[in-house]
Amino acid sequence: IVADMLSGAIACIGFTWIASPACTELEVVMMDWLGKMLDLPAEFLACSGGKGGGVIQGTASESTLVALLGAKAKKIKEVQEQHPEWDENTILAKLVGYCSDQAHSSVERAGLLGGVKLRSVPSENLRMRGAALEKAIQEDLAKGLIPFYAVVTLGTTNTCAFDRLDECGLVGNKHNVWIHVDAAYAGSGFICPEY
Repeated sequence: IVADMLSGAIACIGFTWIASPACTELEVVMMDWLGKMLDLPAEFLACSGGKGGGVIQGTASESTLVALLGAKAKKIKEVQEQHPEWDENTILAKLVGYCSDQAHSSVERAGLLGGVKLRSVPSENLRMRGAALEKAIQEDLAKGLIPFYAVVTLGTTNTCAFDRLDECGLVGNKHNVWIHVDAAYAGSGFICPEY
């Protein structure tokens, strides 16, 4: 609360480093603090010297949209390198993302705003499982579509169910699909040492 009051009083525009170097540098440090509190591996941290780090978003819905747009841009670039004869509209028409049928409505909204198809994967006991995600991806690959993004929820808003990140993450790695971990509802619990 104090940090929010302070940042509101300062009213800095911190959307790029050049707009506010101090704000951006503080964001990097704070994201590393969060990563360390969650006991994330070093490669997730900016201080590791690698590609780790992150940015603070205003809302969970904004985070989902930003992740989708990042995944979309990354996949378009990859596909254009593999198929230089395809234009961006051809690629966009083939992109497909995935989420559990229990995912928050903000995930569907991100797909609408991002202009891509999102497919709802049936859950098992309210949880998305790796086998169901694999099946959906295989079906879409057979249709000539390009899987690019999947939302795995840790603590769904309506039931607090946890999708199987351990299974879905492996499927994402296998198919080069960006996995967005949506932990907006229950993720803060991971700060507790027992979790």
